[in-house]
Amino acid sequence: MLTEKHIEYLREQKAQALQKGASGLLTEALVSALKAMIDQGEFARTQRLPPSRVLAASIQVSRGTVERCYSALESEGYVHREVGRGSFISPRERPLLGKRSVLQPTLDNAFFSNTALSRRSTNGAQIAFDSVPYQRPFTPGVPETRNFPMHIWLKLYQQVAKEEGALAIGGSRVKGSEALCGVISDYLRAERGVRASAEQVIIVSSTQQALSLCAQVLADADDTVYMENPGYPGAIRAFRAAQLNVQPISVDDSGIDVESISRSAVRAKAIYLTPSNQYPTGSILSLQRRLALIAQAKQRGMWIIEDDYDSEFHYSGVATTSLQGLDGYQRTIYLGTFSKTLLPALGVAYMVVPEPLVEPMVAMRRAMDGAVSPLTQLTLARFMQQGHFREYVRIMRKMYATRVERFIQLLKQYVGDKATIIYPECGLQVLCLVENKAIERFVIAQSIASGIALQGLSDLCCGDDALSGWVMGFAAFDPIEAERYVKQFADILHQYDEYDGK
Repeated sequence: MLTEKHIEYLREQKAQALQKGASGLLTEALVSALKAMIDQGEFARTQRLPPSRVLAASIQVSRGTVERCYSALESEGYVHREVGRGSFISPRERPLLGKRSVLQPTLDNAFFSNTALSRRSTNGAQIAFDSVPYQRPFTPGVPETRNFPMHIWLKLYQQVAKEEGALAIGGSRVKGSEALCGVISDYLRAERGVRASAEQVIIVSSTQQALSLCAQVLADADDTVYMENPGYPGAIRAFRAAQLNVQPISVDDSGIDVESISRSAVRAKAIYLTPSNQYPTGSILSLQRRLALIAQAKQRGMWIIEDDYDSEFHYSGVATTSLQGLDGYQRTIYLGTFSKTLLPALGVAYMVVPEPLVEPMVAMRRAMDGAVSPLTQLTLARFMQQGHFREYVRIMRKMYATRVERFIQLLKQYVGDKATIIYPECGLQVLCLVENKAIERFVIAQSIASGIALQGLSDLCCGDDALSGWVMGFAAFDPIEAERYVKQFADILHQYDEYDGK
């Protein structure tokens, strides 16, 4: 059974959650507290937890709250439940050794008064936890991986290791493999209208690293960067970590409001945007605005950072050519990634930069870390050269088009009376809008117990006119799984009426 020390700790976590003024976060706080105690070996293996009624009375919460906590712990493998017997700690090899118990006294904050963190770290941490969802149902941007032709990949991987020898397993150019840079430039020229040579392509480990490079090379601390509002949280993190000021620019159905930039007295060093599939609204920057933005960049001496994520998955109409391909002044840095098209764990992304930026970008890349695995780069180059990449994208585009249709049908069927569903022209996520932030936060808090990850739309907005709702990924589960998850989501959303009426 739980000791008085355990009960007191749970009461403290309850009080802290309620002090934040959001009772919907109570379940999340209690689940985290119980997981921490289990991880740190506070309970014996297979120990029985108190009945939900008893624990609820001990910490003065509803029995339903404790039931949701136990269900969440069961879904993550922390406990197992037996009908008629109760809930038990799941057998684990050992607690997480070396971790201080949450029940042990901590050092007084005064101990750290003379060891403050840098401004860079605190700026980057402001939104780091709230904006990075778990890899669970509805996580935005997660592709289907079960259809990936792993047998082809492994065959090519073994061929490269055998044929290339030291070149494949030794060091690699920081800029990236010549073979991969060449095949990427050829692909982008044909598919996205990007005008660049292989020498302008730089291989990085992720879009996040590319954004960090841009922040370090293009601007100094306290400089300003324009950004879409709402916008991609990873970009905000990268810019704030570099001590840059983020100036939000509103977005409408035609993309970012370029006219407001021309009227702005703020002189920004760069602008970051997602013109072909605005994150998270899905709007597409019109050709007129693309040309106007290029003109503004030339006039103001401003760099354009074009994140062309998800551009391969276009479901209706004709895909718009890249902004970089229209820019005759070489002011645009083009970003792309293979984590959405192939595998999230592949760890390969790329930048296409103007010729004057190649050397400084590579120098900063060298200062950050080493190159992406040469064996992975060479395998990917062959995968593309032999046509497997195009074929896989073609198959997945067709699959995602079917899945998004079904996903929207399910959302309209189960929550159409509570939310507005925005149909995406491309990408791996759907926008689901609700009336206010209270609904959004309640559903996010309650979804944790169901193992669902929801990205709150208000977290991606600046100012008082924030949209409310969720950015919901649909690509990683089949229609049967989709219906199961949407039903769970709908049950939680409909609970808000009961909650709001109390």
